[in-house]
Amino acid sequence: MISSSRCRSDFPKNQIPNGASLLGVVLSSDKTNISVMSGNRMAHPLLLSLANIDADVRSKGSLHAHILLALLPVASFIHKTTRVCSLLSDRLVHESLDFVLKPLKVAAAVGIMMSDPIGNLRYCFTPLVAYTADTPEQCLLAGVSPKASPVSTATYKEFGDVDSHPPRTATKTLDEIERACAEANPSNFEEFLKVCRRLFLNGVHMPFWRNWALCDPSIFFPPEVLHMFHRLFWDHDLQWCIFVVGPEELDYRFSLIQTPVGYRSFAEGISKLKQVTGRDHRAVQRYIIGAIAGAVPAKFLAAVVALLDFRYLAQMPRFDDNTLRRVEAALRAFHTNKAAIITAGGRQGSRGPLDHWEVPKLELLQHVVRSIRASGAIMQWTADVTEHAHVTEIKHPTRSGNNQDYYAQIARHLDRSDRCFQFDIATRLASVEQGGSGEEDEDPEDEHEPDSEVLRVLHYYSPTATVINYFEIAKEVASGIIPNTLLPHRIFASPTTAFRLANKPSLWTTIDEASEAYGLANLRLAVTDYFRRVNQTMQATLATEGMQIWFKVRVQHPSYHNRQSLEPPQSLLASPPSPRLPNGQYDFAIISQTDQSDWPSNGLTGMFGCVNFLMYVYHLTGHNVVQVRLIFRLLRSDIFLAYVQRFNATIDNAAGMHVLKRAIQNNGTRVGEVPLRYIHSPAHVIPRFGKEANPRLTLHTAYELSNEFWLNKYWNKEFFYALSLST
Repeated sequence: MISSSRCRSDFPKNQIPNGASLLGVVLSSDKTNISVMSGNRMAHPLLLSLANIDADVRSKGSLHAHILLALLPVASFIHKTTRVCSLLSDRLVHESLDFVLKPLKVAAAVGIMMSDPIGNLRYCFTPLVAYTADTPEQCLLAGVSPKASPVSTATYKEFGDVDSHPPRTATKTLDEIERACAEANPSNFEEFLKVCRRLFLNGVHMPFWRNWALCDPSIFFPPEVLHMFHRLFWDHDLQWCIFVVGPEELDYRFSLIQTPVGYRSFAEGISKLKQVTGRDHRAVQRYIIGAIAGAVPAKFLAAVVALLDFRYLAQMPRFDDNTLRRVEAALRAFHTNKAAIITAGGRQGSRGPLDHWEVPKLELLQHVVRSIRASGAIMQWTADVTEHAHVTEIKHPTRSGNNQDYYAQIARHLDRSDRCFQFDIATRLASVEQGGSGEEDEDPEDEHEPDSEVLRVLHYYSPTATVINYFEIAKEVASGIIPNTLLPHRIFASPTTAFRLANKPSLWTTIDEASEAYGLANLRLAVTDYFRRVNQTMQATLATEGMQIWFKVRVQHPSYHNRQSLEPPQSLLASPPSPRLPNGQYDFAIISQTDQSDWPSNGLTGMFGCVNFLMYVYHLTGHNVVQVRLIFRLLRSDIFLAYVQRFNATIDNAAGMHVLKRAIQNNGTRVGEVPLRYIHSPAHVIPRFGKEANPRLTLHTAYELSNEFWLNKYWNKEFFYALSLST
């Protein structure tokens, strides 16, 4: 099993003394704009972290696992030739890194004695484990031309090859640099650049990693998710779809998609979005397949689906041989179908159609599996964290100054902030050691006031967002640990899902009034039928009672890969028609026939032909997709119920998603009703638009007037894993 906590361990054990410690160095660098509103002032920060820090900690920007090591110079040269100016700038970066990182190189070669947190001396070695950077930065640091891969021997004409190329080892690059130096003097910039262009080098003749023990760019450059996955999607996949579907049609389809609570919607479409971020890139990926399905050729759709499957699978926190084979198979499927993208006219450049695949990031995808096997899950190397560190370590200190001497003021600000933090820690520890001295004189009115020193210490090194544990709260409520709770309990859990309802219902009404408000003509019949099968002695009176209705329930379930880790709660809406929502808003969910479910281990199984499936509730297995139409409780019942409409499902091989069709009874109604605890996961669907979306549809009518939908497995990575890895 390969996980995100795995660190590279290929340091030769025979070169490490017994008892020595490995401190895996993690570096990151990228230019960032520090000007406010106007100007082009740039900073080039070099960040440092340790691979020994757990990946879950290192991936949280609020825990400050990355510190500013140096600010690399951003110089402007006055040479008349632009290529020479770029060469000098690249060399300056390498010389600066060579100087700053020299102590780490020495420690990697001969070791260094360092003190651990409890004061023991350790003999430590500092190999370079990972260097997080975008593709242009990787080429700069690897010493290669932008027309060559920084981690393999592939050049620009080979970026679209089906098979991966051999790694570009440090030895190979240094041999080519030595060859270039033999043919031209590195001080003769223009002649040296001519030779380097032929060898696909960038002209740096002394790369910073040349004398770092066991340092190899083909290994320490892991795949970088933010740029290699999400930016690649935005710059290429999305543009293919826009060219083939058409910007107006694609915008219209996106405007009709009803997104889950907390997820971004695109009421104005996507083709004209400006100043987008990585969050926007990910948001569009959630809905792109359902939006283009039916409007593009089957092989074009298969190619886009394969590339999106590859991205989602490669972002898993854990891998085994089976899942790695799935990742490789997804990339092969893209290469098998990619010709359809060119045939459909998806590849367009500034001068017209393109018939090649000279996309550097596309070639880097070939090395994802190799990197996972060598360095662990790639999500631990994403630049999301380092981009956040640019804000806390560079931009905030810059804006605290007077816009003069940026670098000096940034360093001074960080130094003083760290000293203040250390002082707060020291004084807090001293006050704890002294016990309760002096506390007798405190004002009783202040005994519940928060301690400002504690707040400062906790704020600096504490996660800013925590996930509430509904399972634990439900357990405490059920066991009576929390006294005076409202009955029946508004928070409860099944083995796989926890539910939270508001203490106060959204609506008190009768069955007949609810039937009219929600447009559910057979609600009374369904309630009576349900209690007849569950408790025949109560059904006669219960069906005549009033009811409490909730417009929303919050649902929480464990992570697919780690059952001890919980996902944030997700709201399921069942809102009746209103002036703001003329047709209401009814979310979708996955249900089982009993609360004893194996979701998500078996995914979506058990497609059945009968609609009113409660008649056979004890005879069926598997899970179904439903639309939640009503969440309620009858006044004399302790059971929370959900009135749902079920769908029949089939698989569309090209889209790789389930096609849902509304299940209709013989009398034309579409009903069903289950206890609320039978719901196991929220779901998301997209109307099946076909070749052209119906121009009469609106956001408020698209879901009510459509009878066929796509079960959108991409709306949430946990949902994707449940459907994709269980089959």
